[in-house]
Amino acid sequence: RNMFSKETYMGRRAQLKSSVKEGVLLFLGNNEAPMNYPSNTYRFRQDSHFIYFFGLQIDHLAAIIDIDEDKEILFGDDYTIDDIIWMGDQPSIASLAESCGVKHSMPFASLAAYLQKARQNGRSVHFLPPYRDDNKILLHQLLDIPFGQLKDAASVEMIKAVVALRECKTAEEIEEMEKICNVGVDMH
Repeated sequence: RNMFSKETYMGRRAQLKSSVKEGVLLFLGNNEAPMNYPSNTYRFRQDSHFIYFFGLQIDHLAAIIDIDEDKEILFGDDYTIDDIIWMGDQPSIASLAESCGVKHSMPFASLAAYLQKARQNGRSVHFLPPYRDDNKILLHQLLDIPFGQLKDAASVEMIKAVVALRECKTAEEIEEMEKICNVGVDMH
């Protein structure tokens, strides 16, 4: 369940689109991080920017905001029957996209082709500085940027736009922050 209404996330993305004038904005969600073998993972924590713009706290997701084509797409894979047997009924990627106001969803594997096509057409792919090694590897594979240059290749225009949005809190956000503070006081 998302913390805010889908209209909140749609509004945030619309504001971001108005601040970055062209290209494709790429958001990589976080993945599970194994402790000592692949199925024994640390507690999952989604990327904060991914949560801010899409509200989804599920691993192995990516999203784009295609400014030039006025399109938003959530990339991810539906759960298999093996996953459902282990975890119970799970939402589809299309329903997750709908929950945050994104009209289009595609399998995760199609992200590479989408970005490659955009780059072949001379369009910019904007992304925020990666901090997780798995996402650095993915960015290297998707955009063919050497590892040592990923930080410098991040979009300054996108960084400034995201900071400008996130530094000003709405009444809805302040209300949630006050709830959290009250929980902290009660715990203390």
